[in-house]
Amino acid sequence: MQKITLFFTLLFFPMLSEAQVNFNTPGAPQRSTVDGEWTFRQAQNGDWKKTSVPVSVHTALLQNGMIEDPYYRDNESKLQWIEQADWEFQCTFQVSEALLLRKHIELRWYGLDTYAHVYLNDSLVMETNNMFRTFTKDVKKWLKPGANTLHVYFESPVKKVETEWKNLGYELPGGIRTMTRKAQFHYGWDWGPRLVGCGILKKPELVGWDDLIIDNIYVTTKSYTPERAVMIANFRYRCDFKEKVTISVRSEGRKSIEDHNFQIGEHTDSTTWDIDNPKLWWPLGMGEQPLYDFNIDVKRGTRVIEKVDIRAAIRTVQLVTQKDDKGEPFYFKVNDVPVFAKGANYIPQDMFQDRVRPEQYKRLLDDVVASNMNMLRVWGGGIYEDDLFYQLCDSRGIMVWQDFMYACAMYPGSGDFFKNASKEAYEQIERLRQHPSIVLWCGNNENSEAWHHWGWQMQFNEQQRKKLWRDYEILFKDVLPTYVENYAGGVPYWESSPKFGRGNPKSNSEGDSHYWGVWHDEEPFEIFNKKVPRFMSEYGFQSFPEWRTIGSFTVPEDRELESKVMLAHQKHPRGNALIAEYMKRDYRSPKKFEDFVYVSQILQAEGMRTGIEAHRRNKPYCMGTLYWQLNDVWPVASWAGRDYFGRWKALQYYVREAFSPVAALPIVEGELLSVYGVSDKTSAQKVNLSVRVLEFEGAEVSHEILRDVQLKPDSSKRVWQGALKTLLNGRKAENVVVEITLSDEADKQLYRRLMYLTPVRKLTLPNVNIKMQVQAVNDGFNLVLESDKLAKNVLLQTEAEGFFSDNYFDMLPGERRTILFKTKRIIDAPEKAFSVMSLEDTY
Repeated sequence: MQKITLFFTLLFFPMLSEAQVNFNTPGAPQRSTVDGEWTFRQAQNGDWKKTSVPVSVHTALLQNGMIEDPYYRDNESKLQWIEQADWEFQCTFQVSEALLLRKHIELRWYGLDTYAHVYLNDSLVMETNNMFRTFTKDVKKWLKPGANTLHVYFESPVKKVETEWKNLGYELPGGIRTMTRKAQFHYGWDWGPRLVGCGILKKPELVGWDDLIIDNIYVTTKSYTPERAVMIANFRYRCDFKEKVTISVRSEGRKSIEDHNFQIGEHTDSTTWDIDNPKLWWPLGMGEQPLYDFNIDVKRGTRVIEKVDIRAAIRTVQLVTQKDDKGEPFYFKVNDVPVFAKGANYIPQDMFQDRVRPEQYKRLLDDVVASNMNMLRVWGGGIYEDDLFYQLCDSRGIMVWQDFMYACAMYPGSGDFFKNASKEAYEQIERLRQHPSIVLWCGNNENSEAWHHWGWQMQFNEQQRKKLWRDYEILFKDVLPTYVENYAGGVPYWESSPKFGRGNPKSNSEGDSHYWGVWHDEEPFEIFNKKVPRFMSEYGFQSFPEWRTIGSFTVPEDRELESKVMLAHQKHPRGNALIAEYMKRDYRSPKKFEDFVYVSQILQAEGMRTGIEAHRRNKPYCMGTLYWQLNDVWPVASWAGRDYFGRWKALQYYVREAFSPVAALPIVEGELLSVYGVSDKTSAQKVNLSVRVLEFEGAEVSHEILRDVQLKPDSSKRVWQGALKTLLNGRKAENVVVEITLSDEADKQLYRRLMYLTPVRKLTLPNVNIKMQVQAVNDGFNLVLESDKLAKNVLLQTEAEGFFSDNYFDMLPGERRTILFKTKRIIDAPEKAFSVMSLEDTY
């Protein structure tokens, strides 16, 4: 079937700063964060210690020197007592006489994690049970002029549900974490530690108002032509009067005014206005991302009594799943144009969300853009991300596949759980439907696949199996899709990712696929060329982070593959063994652990490139490739392309190349070498193709040139094929490299790919001399490299913090390359600050 949205635009909630609101105007809502000095302690135990909000209990303890860094060495295991304790936070804040004159004063909490009892001036005013929800209470009667005290008592999220867990009569797959609406990765994953805590993830807010408050506003497009768009804002308000008001909308020098009759109570209403020559929002690489700013005022007479500022975009999105002659496709259309999705799975950036800063979001999304991606999947075991994350995706053209926060588990079927889950879904959809970047809501990660293919059903009797599956269907086939259909502005819903597991033969011909035959089943990387699905939403391979990152959590004696500390930072039970097994297939096994770390990154990058290229070669049969995973929550051996500190592994550099908008993708098919020309461009392009074979010392073996190759928009086709025997011209495969390039009509190089016709371990790599000159420039340092022979996987390193414009690359004999090391640091003796090595140095 085909799910289609209407044109829609986005909203911002009316959360205005003091600068935006005249607090002296009667009736104008006053919104302000609660600021004061916060303290905390273990419940009813010990002295109060200073902290600040946002905060989690682990970071508060760390800031006060009460625990050691949870990420250092094996400290994680020493901190498990924290999840068993209750914790208290409190603060004293000031309330003005002016605020107390308001008819209504509401206390709002965003992100109380999780089981909290909130006291205001010693009176219990609120109890919470879901870190993903907003909790609001009118607290006017408990406030007083001057100093007021907020006291938050957090119950242990583990102890809180122990009785309910035991009373189930069976153990739900996923464990006790399933009982609590809290980030599931806090309980540990195969890339993250178990650090179950509590905390205040955002500052609370006081909202004072008299006669009117707009609780939510959503802007959509009533009609659209290239010349004119009619916009409509649907809003929900609470009002204490019955009277005519004037609503005005200002944008781009124009003003629209409408009269409305407001009623007492909670109601919905709408207002409309026009945009001339509206511009559409497009994913990165397909067009621009215009965002419109609208200012909406509500006046009672001449007084402004409510004001909302909105940033909006116009676009359509469709999820196409209508059956075809090959099965059931899975791809997105934006503004009725098919999109090949290039990207990754995104997990939270830290175990402790209070430590993630705005500059980290910006850097991560800048890296996504630099890597030629256009989509991120926000994975269901993490969190619904901060508003800033989605705003940055909006402005950069990064589509967001948004999971609901359910992963790898079966969840309770009680009425209380469904009620809580329903409110969570409603609030998060309302919060995020504003963003043009949101193109999909997905019910869960792997729950359906696991139920059908992971052996979970074997532990239950028939009656229990029926109940558990019925509970699944209520949540993921009824509750969540209903909320998406009614409130998400037409953004499509997908029940579970993947549609089938790899144990089902339909997984490669219908819906989206998670293919873990590579890694879990130890299948070779080359299987990616055969197991091509309609949309690959998960696949991956592990590597270690760079040596500096390993140094951040170890002492020298820890730096061995199987040391206690390194195993504490390898959360997959077979992780090290699998890396070693794959490495011996394709590489010569290094003797030093530092070299093992380096080669593990090359292994990961080469293997994942095989998958990416297979998916891109096979479009439009395959229309998306999202690898697992973009980032890390702590320093660890994992599937990530960026480590915890945002440092690029080899994989991230390879991804940037493999996702290039125009690419020449080679594959050996029998005794032939085929090259596919792939383009994600929206217009046709004429290119020249070069296929050149070189010996490692520089002698040219053969050279084929094909001019005026026409690449159609958004296409993949085989543009050249040649016999290996002809290309090798009597040479052995272990002694040559194949250089494949695309250039434009002016012979400017658009893309280069070096490939080898035998596993790397069989290559007779020469002893190589790489010369390096260091030159100071405005942005840092240029490293000018020259190699007399083929240099495989050149690695540049330094202790200084910064970014190499390229790394882990191959250099042809006689090639000269300039690499920028971008840094703001002043480096003494820069000629000694950088080192260079290649794969041959590990032999």
